[in-house]
Parts: sequence; C-alpha cells; structure tokens
Amino acid sequence: MSCVVLERQDKAWRSTFHCLGQVMEMACASFSDLCLEGTVCDVTISMDGVESEAHKIVPCSCSDYFRSVALFNAEKTVYKIPGTSPNTMRLIIAYAYTGTAPVTADSVEALLITAERFNDTGVIGLCCEFLQSQLCLENCISIWRLTGCYRCPALRDAADAFILRHFAEVTRGSAELLDLSIPGLRLLVERAERGRTRAEAVERWVAHDPPSRWQPLSPLVPLVATAAILTAHSLSFLLKSPWGNTGKTQR
Repeated sequence: MSCVVLERQDKAWRSTFHCLGQVMEMACASFSDLCLEGTVCDVTISMDGVESEAHKIVPCSCSDYFRSVALFNAEKTVYKIPGTSPNTMRLIIAYAYTGTAPVTADSVEALLITAERFNDTGVIGLCCEFLQSQLCLENCISIWRLTGCYRCPALRDAADAFILRHFAEVTRGSAELLDLSIPGLRLLVERAERGRTRAEAVERWVAHDPPSRWQPLSPLVPLVATAAILTAHSLSFLLKSPWGNTGKTQR
C-alpha cells in the first residue's frame, strides 16, 4: 500500500474522529440543557434525602458503578447513594454531562473518594490534575500519602519527584512529616539520597514524641547509620538513642 493511500486513510480517520467528537459535545450539551430543565429525565439520584434528576445513560457512560446498577435492574428509577454529600454528587453528575467540574482545595478529597467509589476515571483524573497543580512543601506528604489509597499513579510519581527534589526543605519544615507512621517514614527516607538529611528527617520525627518513637525506630537505623553517612550529626543523634547507650544499660 502506497504512502499516499495511507496518508489519505489517516486523514479520513482523523476527520471521522473529529466529527464524532463534535457530535458527542453537542449531545452532552443537549443532555445538560435537558437535565437543567428537568426534561425527559428517567432516573432520580437520591443523596441523604436530597434528589437530583438525570438521564440514566449519562452517569452510566462514565461510571462502572451506575452501569452495574442499571444492568442489574433496568426498571429502577431511583438510585439511593448513601454516605455521599449532595454537593459532591452534583459535581460527579456535572462532570458526566459536561466533561468538567469545578474542583477546589475544600472539595477535592471528598470528590476523589466518591469518584473512586463509583470507578469514575474521568473525575479521578480531574482530581489528580488539580492536586498535582497544588503540590507544595506544606502539602506534598499528605498528597503522597493519599496516592497510596487511590489509583493515581501519575500523581504519585509527581509527588515522589517533588519530595525528592525538595527533600531537605521537607525534612526541616514540613509539619506533615511528623505525622507519618514508621512504614511511611521508612518509605520516604529510603527514596532520599544517602546523607545528612536522612538522619535529620528521622531525628525530627523522633523528637516530636520521643517516648513513643524511640522503641519502634530500629528498622530505620541502617538507613541513617551506614559507614558512608555516619557524620558527626547522625553519630550524635544515635548516641542519644537507646542503642547508643546499650553498653551503659548492660552495666
């Protein structure tokens, strides 16, 4: 097949997909107008007593959850959604109709949790894009932890990269570091380059609550006390620990 023929076919496919995209946009706009008018709606979504009218095909096209409900009981006209705030559900529905929804720092976590529950990949992606745009020294650890609970691989990579790029600043200034569990702290410290900042991260974490944090710390000792990084700073830190005073204790 000649290159000319292949090029023509490629242009034809591009034109077809462009037309389909325009048709879908027009259809979504029409459905959205009908929804706002309450016209030809065939399903009611009830959230803690608050009801919203919709067209069944629209949420079903975006969510495996709604698709399963519709297939299981095609005659069902009221979907009760417990445990979801009406405002969050309205954002989910708005995205189903328009392909976008306003996301804010106050709404993003609840929206992400709900989108994950409904397996709404579009809204999940929207939330992840917003969170990635908000990454900073004050919130990077909480966003990184959040990605361990939800399917956000791109956001996790972005949070990882941000933390590693600013590890010294995060170690010395992030309040979120102090709330990490031992597994979380280990995972974070392991990613950092060997050096003084590893020891500083562990020391600051322990200093936040010494009585409860010295004892479970032993898994982290190899990360801060290898020969390659045993600086005066980390040596002083370890000598203050129960392991550094082992000989005195035994005597």
